[in-house]
Amino acid sequence: MFKMKRLGAVAVTTFVLCSGVGALAPPARAVVPPVAAPMVLVAGYTVDGQTYIKWNANRALLGNPLGNKSCDGISCSQRFQKGSVIWTQKTGARIVLDDAMGARYAATGWTRGFLGFPTGDAGGLSVRGGKLQHFQNGYIYWSPATGAHAVFGGIKGYYAANQYERGFLGYPTSGETAVPNGIRQDFEGGKVFWSKGRITTTTNGSIQTYYEQRGGALSFLGLPTGNKTAWKGGYSQSFERGHVTWLPATGVQSVFGGIKGYYAANGYERGFLGYPTSGETAVPNGVRQDFQGGKVFWSKGQLFTTTNGSIQTYYEQKGGAQSSLGLPMGNKTAWQGGYYQRFQGGMILWGPTTGVRSIDTGHFTTLESNFAKYGWPTGDTWKDGAGTHTRFQKGVITTNVPVAPPATPPATPPSSVYPFTPVTATATSVVLYGDSQLDGDSWSEQGARAMGFTDQASHLAYGGMGYSTASVVAGGTGWTAVQNGRMPFPGGTPGVVLVSLGGNDATSGKPDAQVIADSTALWAKLKLMYPNSRIIVNGVMSRSDDSHVQRRHLDEVLAANAARQGVTFISVAGLASAANAEYLDNVHMSQEGHNAVARLYTAKLAAALGR
Repeated sequence: MFKMKRLGAVAVTTFVLCSGVGALAPPARAVVPPVAAPMVLVAGYTVDGQTYIKWNANRALLGNPLGNKSCDGISCSQRFQKGSVIWTQKTGARIVLDDAMGARYAATGWTRGFLGFPTGDAGGLSVRGGKLQHFQNGYIYWSPATGAHAVFGGIKGYYAANQYERGFLGYPTSGETAVPNGIRQDFEGGKVFWSKGRITTTTNGSIQTYYEQRGGALSFLGLPTGNKTAWKGGYSQSFERGHVTWLPATGVQSVFGGIKGYYAANGYERGFLGYPTSGETAVPNGVRQDFQGGKVFWSKGQLFTTTNGSIQTYYEQKGGAQSSLGLPMGNKTAWQGGYYQRFQGGMILWGPTTGVRSIDTGHFTTLESNFAKYGWPTGDTWKDGAGTHTRFQKGVITTNVPVAPPATPPATPPSSVYPFTPVTATATSVVLYGDSQLDGDSWSEQGARAMGFTDQASHLAYGGMGYSTASVVAGGTGWTAVQNGRMPFPGGTPGVVLVSLGGNDATSGKPDAQVIADSTALWAKLKLMYPNSRIIVNGVMSRSDDSHVQRRHLDEVLAANAARQGVTFISVAGLASAANAEYLDNVHMSQEGHNAVARLYTAKLAAALGR
């Protein structure tokens, strides 16, 4: 029950509006909405004007008043048992209920927040039992499955353009979250990113799952720069520092770094390479990534490909980058009705009538200047005691004919300690042996150059290998591959041998005792192989956060063992954090990260060398 009280003067009405129980202090110039209804007294509080009209039509929804109306220079509001009525001259009287949507509105700052005043009451939606309320600067959505969340700003415009909750995004499942250089908001159908006026999305599926598992916008991929697109049975999406694809046959693959730039320049999956069929794989002095149309190799900033066909098949049958041919040094080139491709260790040619052959680079130079004289090679180059030979359709080229041996044999016969390669290392040479921490122009290599070891006699980097952890590419563990003579170490006396292993032992959880035994055996063997060289062991590169605690532990284990064995050791535990190095993932640094660490590592190497 309530009592109606007629008041005949505006001055009295104004007094009631501004001096009721619970009202705010009266402003200098209070707004008095036009009185279009009688003033009533309910439960000891006054309800009048537009607020009365709204309340009177929604008594069951709102309940009795809990206080008098409060006004300021712009608006009036009044609390009821189940919600509030908010009025402005521009928006009229609107209801905000004490439910999940009202709580969300309160969390945004109520009428003084970024949403502004309500411009409509909450209403039901046809999609999965949801509700919506409009405000001056955005919306609050609610559904049984997602709860209440606000949508506003640039994301609001994108949401509107894509049919609100009826579109592929569905209802919002979160508010806005800060990400590097922008914000993100999650929806049932995906995630919307805003950065510097650009809006992109990731949508539910394998690519979004892969992206989130690697840290989303905080990962090496960064923010999306385009939306997911479909092409020939698959999907792809570009990010600031990478390109992610999905195919039914190969799943999700990412392309980043130098290979990403090459892939982009050649039309991504729409170009001759097609979709990637693998991630990056370490090869000597570089990395390789496989695609539908060929294989891309990166080494020290250079990029080359082998493409599907006879030359690539031959190259892979010979062992690819692990063979004597090494990495490609140019792309396949059409020539004389056939093709050729240059590699570190020679040339591969395909002739229309002779098929695929590999020949000496110098012999190809001779052939290139006089093809009519020799024609296509009919066999691979071979070597014997009489020199280096290649047979062609019209003749044979022979080079490197040996000279007569000296009358007196060398005073010191070749060493039988290890099957060294023909390369002879000298005092300015460095031999690098380790895992994927040596990929690219590594911090270890940069430190060696700074110390005057400018000749890289051998750069042996094998992803996944440790002292006690085997790599398929290396043909064993860091110790057994040397024990069995599988590593192409150079002969001679290098100025320094740098060993960088242990990270993969930490990742795979190898027991300390096994790592100690295998590292002891490897270091002893290297001393026999290079008795007059400085052998320096690097610890396990790591950051200072909790995710690298096992890497830092193994660095300590190796340091203690090196002290027992009399081996020079450089601890690099936490050095990546000290250098603020950038990472591509949780283990591998970017080239900028290598450069940052190298500046600190060089000082440690100088101290180890006594300089």
